[in-house]
Amino acid sequence: MKFFVPATKNTEEAEKVHGILRKAMLKHRYDTTDLRIYSITFDDNGMRITETVGKPSETSGETIVAIFQSGDLYLICTNNRGVLRGMPMIAGEWAVTDVELFEGAV
Repeated sequence: MKFFVPATKNTEEAEKVHGILRKAMLKHRYDTTDLRIYSITFDDNGMRITETVGKPSETSGETIVAIFQSGDLYLICTNNRGVLRGMPMIAGEWAVTDVELFEGAV
């Protein structure tokens, strides 16, 4: 999948918004990697959950805006969880079974 951020008009705008969101994670003391993560799958209380940018969250129903990695944590951002307010949803690396990056992401 080509890199995008939901509700942005083009790649340039998506990169700008993604950078702003990364800086916002620093306010919560999460130093994120440069990875452009499209989707993660993880186990949570016996359930297998896949969260994908641009799709509704399986847990909150809100659209996933961005996914970041910070150390051994994955930060899953929606408008109400990490973007406009609140903390992102968190998945521990130990529970993650699959990570899909955007095309060309390093």
